[in-house]
Amino acid sequence: MLLMAITVTGASTLTYFVNDSFISGQLSTASSLDTGTKSVQLLAYDTRDSTTLLQVSNLNNKFGDQKLCGVSCSGGGLTDKIPLNGGTEFIMIKIKNNGINSIFLENIKLNNVVHAWDSQTSGIALNTLQDLSSGGSYPHDGTFSIFSESSIIQSTSNEIPNGNTVNLLIKLGSEDDDILLNKGIKVLLNIGNLNPVEFFIDSGGAQ
Repeated sequence: MLLMAITVTGASTLTYFVNDSFISGQLSTASSLDTGTKSVQLLAYDTRDSTTLLQVSNLNNKFGDQKLCGVSCSGGGLTDKIPLNGGTEFIMIKIKNNGINSIFLENIKLNNVVHAWDSQTSGIALNTLQDLSSGGSYPHDGTFSIFSESSIIQSTSNEIPNGNTVNLLIKLGSEDDDILLNKGIKVLLNIGNLNPVEFFIDSGGAQ
């Protein structure tokens, strides 16, 4: 009887420690996987076929063509031109990093098409009044730039410090299909985590 009691007690103690360790491990793993998604908040977006996207002066799409122009506006010598001159159009997204650490936005996928950060915009004031070839400054076709709420100086890196709210300016490129208005756009922000941050927004909408 004494031997059986010792055996039962030992087994119970071992089971407690194994289960406690397993549960703690699971919670830790789940937390680390979910951190990226929970830390990035979508505050606003503007995908209108219109002017002054997210109230940024002179940031205009070509009003009246009832679509966001991608591949059909990327050829014929129009590459990198502003939309009003026949170039591809813009999408604006405002996000906030709610995490305790900086995040590094490696790329943005729109409907599974990858858009890299344009390092040529680093430290330069946004200028969408002119084409790049004429002194303008904005992301090249198929890329994006980052700038804060309070300034149009584009970021010197793809880092978004903790607590910061930034605008992401994406210029459609030759691999982006034209997006008809009222169509959904799947947005994936690759912040170097196992799980990218995922949003769905409406083409032609602003929020």
